[in-house]
Amino acid sequence: MNPSSVANDREVLDKAATYGKMFDDLGLAEWGVNTCRELGMRMPRHVQQRCIPPVLEGRHVLGIDETRSGKTAAFVLPILYRLAEHPFGVFAIVVTATRELAFQLAEQFRALGSVVHLRITVVVGGMDMLKQAKDLVARPHLVIATPERIHVLLRDNPDISPVFSRTKVVSL
Repeated sequence: MNPSSVANDREVLDKAATYGKMFDDLGLAEWGVNTCRELGMRMPRHVQQRCIPPVLEGRHVLGIDETRSGKTAAFVLPILYRLAEHPFGVFAIVVTATRELAFQLAEQFRALGSVVHLRITVVVGGMDMLKQAKDLVARPHLVIATPERIHVLLRDNPDISPVFSRTKVVSL
């Protein structure tokens, strides 16, 4: 171990003692903590410290913070933790305003959820609706959708609605 690494680790621990918790303290599974470390997330941001524990308890949370503050991981990590316990069917649907954000969220879920072998379907306009319907009927773990496209698919295809019968998490 090199001296700069030790100093850096000590600095992280000092900040954690001053400002709050480490990822280990939030109630995440060991694989989640390790994934955070591997991705360079050494200490949870304020929004993550405040949101992750109550979400893991099953409580409803509204997290508001600045851009690049860690909001995405604040809801992705608890979803993945709970999904790993019950990896059957569509566990969660995340509804987001734009297709660009939908694809960004899918990337974040894939990065943070690589250990749980996550199956994701992104349902947005501008893509083949028949393929999206088939992907939904295959019951991925997670659906990330824009409101209009998921509405149209639910309205026009009676086979889609039952796909969500066991969904545990809806994130807006």
